[in-house]
Amino acid sequence: MWLLLTLALSLSLSLGHEVERGCDDWTLDSSSSSRVCCKKCKPGNHLVSLCGSNVKELCKPCENGTYTILDTAMFCKSCTQCISPQRVKQQCSASSDTVCECVQGFVCGNDACSFCIQQCAKGEEPTENRGCRPCPEGTFNSQINHRCVKWSSSCPSPDQQIVAAGTAVSDIVCADVKPTESPLKTDSKDSYSRVMLVLVIICACLIISSAMSLCMTLYFKKEKTVKLPPGPVESPAAGRRLAPEPEQCSFCFPQEERGSHSSLLSNDKPFELVV
Repeated sequence: MWLLLTLALSLSLSLGHEVERGCDDWTLDSSSSSRVCCKKCKPGNHLVSLCGSNVKELCKPCENGTYTILDTAMFCKSCTQCISPQRVKQQCSASSDTVCECVQGFVCGNDACSFCIQQCAKGEEPTENRGCRPCPEGTFNSQINHRCVKWSSSCPSPDQQIVAAGTAVSDIVCADVKPTESPLKTDSKDSYSRVMLVLVIICACLIISSAMSLCMTLYFKKEKTVKLPPGPVESPAAGRRLAPEPEQCSFCFPQEERGSHSSLLSNDKPFELVV
Protein backbone atom coordinates (compact mmCIF):
# COMPACT_ATOMS: atom_id res chain seq x y z
CA MET A 1 0.00 0.00 0.00
CA TRP A 2 2.77 2.39 0.92
CA LEU A 3 4.52 1.49 -2.34
CA LEU A 4 1.41 2.46 -4.31
CA LEU A 5 1.17 5.78 -2.50
CA THR A 6 4.82 6.50 -3.19
CA LEU A 7 4.41 5.72 -6.89
CA ALA A 8 1.31 7.90 -7.10
CA LEU A 9 3.15 10.79 -5.45
CA SER A 10 6.12 10.41 -7.80
CA LEU A 11 3.83 10.32 -10.82
CA SER A 12 2.02 13.46 -9.72
CA LEU A 13 5.32 15.25 -9.22
CA SER A 14 6.60 14.21 -12.63
CA LEU A 15 3.43 15.39 -14.35
CA GLY A 16 3.68 18.75 -12.68
CA HIS A 17 0.95 21.13 -11.55
CA GLU A 18 -1.61 21.98 -14.16
CA VAL A 19 -1.94 25.65 -13.25
CA GLU A 20 -2.73 28.58 -15.49
CA ARG A 21 0.18 30.98 -15.53
CA GLY A 22 0.01 34.75 -15.15
CA CYS A 23 -1.28 37.67 -13.14
CA ASP A 24 -4.93 37.69 -12.13
CA ASP A 25 -5.28 41.41 -11.39
CA TRP A 26 -3.05 44.30 -12.50
CA THR A 27 -2.88 48.09 -13.04
CA LEU A 28 -0.96 50.39 -15.38
CA ASP A 29 2.38 51.61 -14.10
CA SER A 30 2.23 55.28 -13.24
CA SER A 31 5.78 55.85 -14.49
CA SER A 32 5.26 54.22 -17.88
CA SER A 33 2.18 53.55 -19.93
CA SER A 34 3.77 50.43 -21.45
CA ARG A 35 4.23 48.72 -18.14
CA VAL A 36 1.75 47.03 -15.80
CA CYS A 37 2.02 46.14 -12.15
CA CYS A 38 0.51 42.91 -10.78
CA LYS A 39 -1.75 43.18 -7.78
CA LYS A 40 -2.63 39.50 -7.47
CA CYS A 41 -1.30 36.32 -9.08
CA LYS A 42 -3.50 33.48 -10.27
CA PRO A 43 -3.92 30.54 -7.82
CA GLY A 44 -0.80 28.36 -7.65
CA ASN A 45 1.47 31.14 -8.97
CA HIS A 46 4.13 33.05 -7.13
CA LEU A 47 5.15 36.61 -7.99
CA VAL A 48 8.27 36.89 -10.20
CA SER A 49 8.27 40.64 -10.79
CA LEU A 50 5.97 43.30 -9.47
CA CYS A 51 5.86 45.33 -12.71
CA GLY A 52 6.73 44.58 -16.31
CA SER A 53 5.62 44.79 -19.89
CA ASN A 54 4.13 41.25 -20.09
CA VAL A 55 1.35 40.34 -17.68
CA LYS A 56 1.94 36.60 -18.01
CA GLU A 57 5.58 36.95 -17.08
CA LEU A 58 4.88 38.67 -13.80
CA CYS A 59 3.67 35.43 -12.09
CA LYS A 60 4.98 31.88 -12.43
CA PRO A 61 3.37 28.55 -11.29
CA CYS A 62 4.93 26.78 -8.33
CA GLU A 63 7.28 23.94 -9.24
CA ASN A 64 6.48 20.30 -8.52
CA GLY A 65 6.56 19.53 -4.79
CA THR A 66 5.86 23.14 -3.86
CA TYR A 67 2.76 25.23 -3.28
CA THR A 68 1.52 28.64 -2.22
CA ILE A 69 -1.75 29.82 -0.79
CA LEU A 70 -0.87 33.54 -1.01
CA ASP A 71 -1.60 35.38 -4.23
CA THR A 72 1.30 37.82 -3.72
CA ALA A 73 3.93 35.36 -2.39
CA MET A 74 7.41 35.69 -3.90
CA PHE A 75 8.30 32.05 -3.21
CA CYS A 76 6.52 28.68 -3.00
CA LYS A 77 6.70 26.35 0.01
CA SER A 78 7.66 22.68 -0.08
CA CYS A 79 4.80 20.21 0.21
CA THR A 80 4.44 18.40 3.55
CA GLN A 81 5.49 14.75 3.57
CA CYS A 82 3.25 12.32 5.48
CA ILE A 83 5.40 10.14 7.72
CA SER A 84 4.18 6.87 9.26
CA PRO A 85 1.93 6.41 11.14
CA GLN A 86 0.61 9.20 8.91
CA ARG A 87 -0.79 8.63 5.46
CA VAL A 88 -1.80 10.90 2.61
CA LYS A 89 -5.40 11.97 2.70
CA GLN A 90 -5.15 14.63 -0.03
CA GLN A 91 -2.26 15.17 -2.43
CA CYS A 92 -0.34 18.42 -2.53
CA SER A 93 -1.14 20.88 -5.34
CA ALA A 94 0.27 24.22 -6.48
CA SER A 95 -2.35 26.04 -4.39
CA SER A 96 -2.68 23.69 -1.36
CA ASP A 97 -0.46 21.67 0.91
CA THR A 98 -0.63 17.92 1.46
CA VAL A 99 -3.34 16.76 3.86
CA CYS A 100 -2.27 13.90 6.14
CA GLU A 101 -4.25 11.58 8.38
CA CYS A 102 -3.36 8.84 10.84
CA VAL A 103 -3.66 5.12 10.34
CA GLN A 104 -6.04 3.04 12.46
CA GLY A 105 -5.13 2.98 16.12
CA PHE A 106 -3.69 6.51 16.03
CA VAL A 107 -5.19 10.00 16.04
CA CYS A 108 -3.95 13.40 15.00
CA GLY A 109 -1.95 15.21 17.64
CA ASN A 110 -3.10 18.70 16.53
CA ASP A 111 -5.55 20.40 14.20
CA ALA A 112 -3.10 20.33 11.28
CA CYS A 113 -2.44 16.63 11.93
CA SER A 114 1.29 17.29 11.72
CA PHE A 115 1.89 14.21 13.91
CA CYS A 116 -0.01 11.19 15.21
CA ILE A 117 -0.40 9.81 18.69
CA GLN A 118 -1.64 6.46 19.88
CA GLN A 119 -5.42 6.30 20.20
CA CYS A 120 -6.33 5.81 23.86
CA ALA A 121 -9.42 3.77 24.66
CA LYS A 122 -12.05 4.50 27.28
CA GLY A 123 -10.58 4.34 30.76
CA GLU A 124 -7.22 5.59 29.46
CA GLU A 125 -5.62 8.95 28.75
CA PRO A 126 -2.71 10.14 26.52
CA THR A 127 0.76 10.61 28.00
CA GLU A 128 3.53 13.05 27.18
CA ASN A 129 5.45 10.44 25.19
CA ARG A 130 2.36 9.99 22.94
CA GLY A 131 1.36 6.74 24.62
CA CYS A 132 -1.58 5.80 26.86
CA ARG A 133 -2.02 5.03 30.53
CA PRO A 134 -4.99 3.88 32.66
CA CYS A 135 -7.00 6.56 34.44
CA PRO A 136 -5.68 7.17 37.98
CA GLU A 137 -7.83 6.17 40.96
CA GLY A 138 -10.77 8.54 41.42
CA THR A 139 -10.89 9.56 37.74
CA PHE A 140 -12.62 8.27 34.63
CA ASN A 141 -12.72 8.72 30.85
CA SER A 142 -15.81 7.67 28.89
CA GLN A 143 -14.56 8.82 25.45
CA ILE A 144 -11.91 7.78 22.98
CA ASN A 145 -8.57 9.55 23.33
CA HIS A 146 -9.61 12.06 25.99
CA ARG A 147 -8.13 13.09 29.29
CA CYS A 148 -9.36 11.49 32.50
CA VAL A 149 -11.47 13.65 34.83
CA LYS A 150 -12.32 13.32 38.53
CA TRP A 151 -15.44 11.59 39.75
CA SER A 152 -18.26 13.84 40.90
CA SER A 153 -18.28 14.35 44.67
CA SER A 154 -22.07 14.60 44.98
CA CYS A 155 -25.29 14.12 43.04
CA PRO A 156 -26.67 17.04 40.99
CA SER A 157 -30.02 17.02 42.82
CA PRO A 158 -30.63 17.09 46.60
CA ASP A 159 -33.32 14.42 46.16
CA GLN A 160 -30.72 11.99 44.80
CA GLN A 161 -28.06 9.88 46.43
CA ILE A 162 -25.08 7.87 45.19
CA VAL A 163 -26.07 4.28 44.43
CA ALA A 164 -22.87 3.20 42.65
CA ALA A 165 -19.26 4.35 42.83
CA GLY A 166 -17.36 5.60 39.79
CA THR A 167 -15.17 3.41 37.61
CA ALA A 168 -12.38 4.03 35.10
CA VAL A 169 -14.96 4.50 32.33
CA SER A 170 -17.93 6.06 34.18
CA ASP A 171 -18.77 8.64 36.81
CA ILE A 172 -20.71 7.97 40.01
CA VAL A 173 -24.30 6.81 39.55
CA CYS A 174 -27.11 8.76 41.25
CA ALA A 175 -30.76 7.85 41.66
CA ASP A 176 -33.90 9.46 43.08
CA VAL A 177 -34.40 8.03 46.55
CA LYS A 178 -36.89 9.71 48.93
CA PRO A 179 -36.26 8.88 52.61
CA THR A 180 -39.99 8.90 53.36
CA GLU A 181 -40.59 6.28 50.71
CA SER A 182 -38.08 3.69 51.92
CA PRO A 183 -39.22 0.04 51.53
CA LEU A 184 -39.29 -0.53 55.31
CA LYS A 185 -41.53 2.45 56.01
CA THR A 186 -43.73 1.59 53.06
CA ASP A 187 -44.25 -1.95 54.41
CA SER A 188 -45.03 -0.56 57.88
CA LYS A 189 -47.63 1.78 56.43
CA ASP A 190 -49.22 -1.05 54.45
CA SER A 191 -49.34 -3.33 57.51
CA TYR A 192 -50.87 -0.58 59.66
CA SER A 193 -53.50 0.09 56.99
CA ARG A 194 -54.42 -3.58 56.76
CA VAL A 195 -54.72 -3.92 60.57
CA MET A 196 -56.90 -0.84 60.79
CA LEU A 197 -59.13 -2.15 58.00
CA VAL A 198 -59.58 -5.49 59.80
CA LEU A 199 -60.41 -3.71 63.07
CA VAL A 200 -62.98 -1.51 61.35
CA ILE A 201 -64.64 -4.56 59.78
CA ILE A 202 -64.74 -6.41 63.13
CA CYS A 203 -66.23 -3.39 64.92
CA ALA A 204 -68.85 -2.98 62.22
CA CYS A 205 -69.82 -6.66 62.50
CA LEU A 206 -70.09 -6.42 66.30
CA ILE A 207 -72.26 -3.32 66.09
CA ILE A 208 -74.55 -4.94 63.51
CA SER A 209 -74.84 -8.16 65.58
CA SER A 210 -75.65 -6.25 68.77
CA ALA A 211 -78.28 -4.18 66.99
CA MET A 212 -79.89 -7.28 65.51
CA SER A 213 -79.94 -9.05 68.91
CA LEU A 214 -81.54 -6.04 70.58
CA CYS A 215 -84.18 -5.79 67.85
CA MET A 216 -85.02 -9.50 68.13
CA THR A 217 -85.32 -9.28 71.93
CA LEU A 218 -87.67 -6.33 71.75
CA TYR A 219 -89.75 -8.05 69.08
CA PHE A 220 -90.24 -11.32 71.03
CA LYS A 221 -90.99 -9.43 74.22
CA LYS A 222 -93.74 -7.50 72.49
CA GLU A 223 -95.20 -10.70 71.03
CA LYS A 224 -95.28 -12.36 74.46
CA THR A 225 -97.06 -9.40 76.03
CA VAL A 226 -99.78 -9.41 73.39
CA LYS A 227 -100.50 -13.19 73.60
CA LEU A 228 -100.45 -13.48 77.45
CA PRO A 229 -103.78 -15.18 78.75
CA PRO A 230 -105.98 -13.34 81.30
CA GLY A 231 -104.92 -13.69 84.96
CA PRO A 232 -106.70 -15.97 87.50
CA VAL A 233 -109.94 -14.79 89.16
CA GLU A 234 -109.40 -13.69 92.75
CA SER A 235 -110.70 -16.19 95.25
CA PRO A 236 -113.29 -14.94 97.86
CA ALA A 237 -112.04 -13.80 101.18
CA ALA A 238 -111.13 -16.43 103.75
CA GLY A 239 -114.08 -17.69 105.82
CA ARG A 240 -116.53 -16.73 103.16
CA ARG A 241 -118.31 -19.42 101.25
CA LEU A 242 -120.45 -19.13 98.31
CA ALA A 243 -123.91 -20.50 98.95
CA PRO A 244 -124.75 -23.12 96.48
CA GLU A 245 -127.53 -22.31 94.27
CA PRO A 246 -130.70 -24.12 95.32
CA GLU A 247 -131.48 -27.10 93.30
CA GLN A 248 -134.45 -26.80 91.15
CA CYS A 249 -136.86 -29.46 92.11
CA SER A 250 -140.52 -29.83 92.61
CA PHE A 251 -140.17 -30.93 96.23
CA CYS A 252 -138.50 -27.75 97.54
CA PHE A 253 -140.53 -25.40 99.62
CA PRO A 254 -140.70 -21.83 98.68
CA GLN A 255 -138.10 -19.74 100.41
CA GLU A 256 -140.54 -17.26 101.81
CA GLU A 257 -142.25 -20.02 103.83
CA ARG A 258 -139.01 -20.82 105.70
CA GLY A 259 -138.95 -19.20 109.11
CA SER A 260 -135.98 -17.78 110.87
CA HIS A 261 -136.11 -20.37 113.73
CA SER A 262 -137.43 -23.34 111.79
CA SER A 263 -135.01 -23.13 108.89
CA LEU A 264 -134.37 -26.41 107.35
CA LEU A 265 -130.73 -25.36 106.72
CA SER A 266 -128.20 -25.75 109.39
CA ASN A 267 -125.23 -23.46 109.70
CA ASP A 268 -122.88 -26.33 110.29
CA LYS A 269 -124.39 -28.73 107.81
CA PRO A 270 -124.46 -28.63 104.11
CA PHE A 271 -127.60 -28.01 102.25
CA GLU A 272 -130.10 -30.91 102.66
CA LEU A 273 -133.24 -31.70 100.93
CA VAL A 274 -136.22 -32.38 103.20
CA VAL A 275 -138.71 -34.88 101.88
